[in-house]
Amino acid sequence: MIDHVAKKLTSAELQAKFDLDEDAAQIIHNASGGWAPFADAAVAAVQTTGRSLDELLGSAGLADFVVSHTDDFSLPLSPSDQHALEVLSLLDRFDESVARVAFEVAAERWMDPAWADVPTVLLRLQISGAVTAESEESSWFVPLLIAAWARKSLVHDELEGVSAEVEKSLAEAFTAQLEQASSPDSLLVGNAVVLARRVRAWELLDRIFLACGYPLFYRYHRSSVAAFAQLPTPALRAVPELEEVTTVATMVQEALLDTEAHTEAASRELVREQVARLTAPGALRRELGAEGDPEGAPTGRERSGDAGAPSRFHAVMSEMARLGAAGAHSAAAEAGAGWVVSGVVRRPRQIVRLHASIHSVLGCEPGRALALLRSIEDEVKEDSVDGDFLRPAVTAWTALASYLAGDHERADTELVEFARLDSPPFVQEQSFRPAALLAEAYRSLDKLDLSTTEEAVHRMRDYPEMGDLGYHVPIIERLLSQLMAHSRSTLLRSEESIDMHARGVGATGGAAERLVASRISMLISLGQLHRAEMLLEKLPGLSGVSQVLFARSELVAGRNDAAIRIAEAQYYENHVDTRDRAELTGIKAAALLRVGDREAARLTFLELLELSALVGTVLPIVQLPLVERQELMRMSAAEPIWQKIAEALVPLAHSARRDSFDSEALAVCMGQLGSLGEAVVGLVDFPMLGRREMTLLEKLDQGASVAEIAHDLLLVQGTVKNNLSSLYRKLGVSGREAAVTRARVLGYLGNVGT
Repeated sequence: MIDHVAKKLTSAELQAKFDLDEDAAQIIHNASGGWAPFADAAVAAVQTTGRSLDELLGSAGLADFVVSHTDDFSLPLSPSDQHALEVLSLLDRFDESVARVAFEVAAERWMDPAWADVPTVLLRLQISGAVTAESEESSWFVPLLIAAWARKSLVHDELEGVSAEVEKSLAEAFTAQLEQASSPDSLLVGNAVVLARRVRAWELLDRIFLACGYPLFYRYHRSSVAAFAQLPTPALRAVPELEEVTTVATMVQEALLDTEAHTEAASRELVREQVARLTAPGALRRELGAEGDPEGAPTGRERSGDAGAPSRFHAVMSEMARLGAAGAHSAAAEAGAGWVVSGVVRRPRQIVRLHASIHSVLGCEPGRALALLRSIEDEVKEDSVDGDFLRPAVTAWTALASYLAGDHERADTELVEFARLDSPPFVQEQSFRPAALLAEAYRSLDKLDLSTTEEAVHRMRDYPEMGDLGYHVPIIERLLSQLMAHSRSTLLRSEESIDMHARGVGATGGAAERLVASRISMLISLGQLHRAEMLLEKLPGLSGVSQVLFARSELVAGRNDAAIRIAEAQYYENHVDTRDRAELTGIKAAALLRVGDREAARLTFLELLELSALVGTVLPIVQLPLVERQELMRMSAAEPIWQKIAEALVPLAHSARRDSFDSEALAVCMGQLGSLGEAVVGLVDFPMLGRREMTLLEKLDQGASVAEIAHDLLLVQGTVKNNLSSLYRKLGVSGREAAVTRARVLGYLGNVGT
């Protein structure tokens, strides 16, 4: 068949030549660039296949089929421009920079010096009609049928296999360039994913996803969703980490087909909503009806990698997850913090550091968490994408780590920033929502914004994936209950409910100790000092929290001198932080008031107010026994420090601005401070019982008679009666039922291990 030069026609000429309507003529013209042989092949294909123009010219595969039925011909191009067109035909869309990368890769085959002047090459191709500018003229493309013809020419090139080799080299080059870009443009991403899918380079698809994350789908949905959807079994066998990704992409693709989005913006928003929905806690399990997620890891634990060794990234993430699941959060944090690979891509490094900081928080090492978060926060801000989890996650975990480290001012700043960023839908929201809710709950509790605290607690209770942060929920609930309960019976019922819930919370190490400490605090609030002190003896270490609990127990037991000694002895110890010092100072003030040293009590209470204002919490004030608290507040009411305290209680000062607190707002604050915690036991008559008396109590609780007790203890009944009378006097009761009730209230009876 004789090769001849093709003829180029306008849209109107195509309409007349082939008897087409205006729309069909325009479709063919756009796909063929006006070249008659392509138009003739497209019309013939419609007639022979019965398919519509839209269908035939809607994919590269069908375009290849159409062109395969054309006669041999040539475009008016030089050999150099012909090779350039063949290279560009492999691309999706391109601009000068993308074309330059493509030419540099292909030059290894042709070594064509004419390609050095990329703008001129593209201009010649555009003038010839071989490439067309997008409407906004920011990028170019090769019309569909011309691209199919050029690829056909490339396949038949004298260099056997050159097409596949060039495509693979281009895919690798664009992937590497994408990995190094902080915010890759759509042309770079589009070419990388299309080429990687076309040449079945599954490891490149993995690298592309790992460099961009799930925002890839809604930022570049036109190319990326199709590239990742319905990946074949060999791809998933080669790269198992792609299984969840292709599941999400396939479902998003189905949603796009089922929903008509009229604009690019509408399509992008639809994809974002779908990705957010599918990466929510347990979403894929519900969608697929499976027991677990596709790759056996919790949904939303994003994987990422680096150009040199994505498998090493997967390995370190898996190792951190394994160690974390075993409760070895410190070791998990160490593994993540020590992960350094030369040439590592930004996003994978950010994700590893984020997870290492999370494990540091869970391992009760908030200082290390803050150092890790600081190392990536500037990059994360620079790379921020709406709807992505990374920036809100860094902000939320920084807020929580700051709070746990005692930097409440930084925690407040981060919470304000988080509120500004909190605009759903988010991809993998569970990576940051629990931390944000927890930081908000603690700080609102510090400021006595109890309604906000209650709302946060309800949201945490309902959230399906609180994970290892779940142990904080009963701690906050106990504090809320101590502040809000109006009767001792309400406080007791609340503790029973919270304790039952807390038993199902998995906690190890420092987390378990904090959970036990909160229970001890509740037992002290209930006046069950015996049970509290038995648990305190088992609480390991000499942490500031345990010393505060020892001092509070002594105060509630009426052993005021002992409470003062503990407060004074522990005040300057390294293991006591500023918040603990505030609590110890308050306990000392209440004890001094009880022993009659009013001036010392007043001065110590003023020191408490200064510390509370410094730390940004009023909890050390409201945790004082109500009677002593009210008296100390009355004694210090005229002091200017109260304005600082009022500023820390902004939510309560409804009628005032932060910079202008009037007397009414101050009265509201002081009224709240002086009324909370009315059900908490401030002073309990706490009889000291010996081992024989404890045994008698246990026998009474079991319903044993005097005769049975005498038999079991090898005593005469008269001695048992005398011992019981002595026990009743100590407990201030007159009979066995009252003795059992009183002993239970004081914590002498009950399973102290629960």
